[in-house]
Amino acid sequence: MTAPCTPGPAPAIGITAAALAALLARACPDHHLDLAGAVALPCPLPHADAWRAFVGEGRHGGLEYLARDPEGRLDPTRRDAWAGALLVFAQRYTDGWPQGDADPAAGGPAGAADDPPWTARVSRYARGRDYHDLLKGDIQGAVAALARALPGLHSRIAVDTGPYLEREYAWLAGLGFQGRNTCLIHEKLGSGMFLGVALVNLRVEGLPAPGVPATEPLYAVAARRRRAAPVAPASRCGSCTSCVEACPTQAILPGGGLDAGRCLSMWTIELRGEVPAGRDAEQGGLLFGCDICQAVCPWNAHAAAAPPAGLPPLRTGYATLPSHAGLSLHDLASISDEDFAARFRRTPLWRCHPDGMRRNARRVLANLERATPAPTADDDVAGTP
Repeated sequence: MTAPCTPGPAPAIGITAAALAALLARACPDHHLDLAGAVALPCPLPHADAWRAFVGEGRHGGLEYLARDPEGRLDPTRRDAWAGALLVFAQRYTDGWPQGDADPAAGGPAGAADDPPWTARVSRYARGRDYHDLLKGDIQGAVAALARALPGLHSRIAVDTGPYLEREYAWLAGLGFQGRNTCLIHEKLGSGMFLGVALVNLRVEGLPAPGVPATEPLYAVAARRRRAAPVAPASRCGSCTSCVEACPTQAILPGGGLDAGRCLSMWTIELRGEVPAGRDAEQGGLLFGCDICQAVCPWNAHAAAAPPAGLPPLRTGYATLPSHAGLSLHDLASISDEDFAARFRRTPLWRCHPDGMRRNARRVLANLERATPAPTADDDVAGTP
């Protein structure tokens, strides 16, 4: 969502990186923000050619809005010439994934249709309230706090739907590195984070040169490393290919990057209609979204096993909503448009629309039925009185 901004020119406000860091350190904790950094604009993006190839080769999976004005996504100042910096914020929704976690959303079909509950078959980020609403409100609160200290501050806030390459800017702002699965990964917090941005009319002195990633963000609830590194790597995946090997649809490319058209999150959320013929079984027990590549990531296992000391609690609102408990997979397979709207309008589940939810639930039920062994003659004998 893009927040409105004041129309008209916005004179630049000068500030040092140290002064901005001090303001963020006061504002972010009050608004449940775990990481914050800044990138000076305009900024050449080191992965611009990879982005162009992603769109040009059709790997955006039919998300046509990504192909509209690709150069505008590479340079926010084409739209907002007044912008001197992009602030990037991150908010945790989970603290890693425990190693060996038997999360049905990562494990595929197992057991009866409602054991575990259907919410366990939903990506962790989507089990509570809509992050667009929560995170946007929190960023608005933090930016308002900055504006009280910096009269004349002009901003444009967006969470997910603005024309920004958030993960590229988050890497440049020092919030983490880019994983092989394309997720932004913080070495201590893992990848279970939402990202949002705020264009501002700040000219920040002391930031890295344009296109050079910071080694740490301006504000963080936990440092990325025990000691500062002289250069921030684009990736710290090394030779690990756990996410590539675990992806059931081969959506993650061995050299890094994603083919969104193959991704189960795309199939279960964005896709209108049916998956490619003959590939229904690949959805397994996943109802909405997919966490497999994050569940197998060693950085997320470390984040779960050794959380940083003094970490604040997760933002209230991302826990599974109690109102979800009254439904089953069978209910979702036949849910009416009206009931779907009443239950899911202000949650991430709204994104798949009623037809998508019914389709997904029916496919999961069919996959679970296929995975259940048929009774044998010995079973019949054993059950005979």
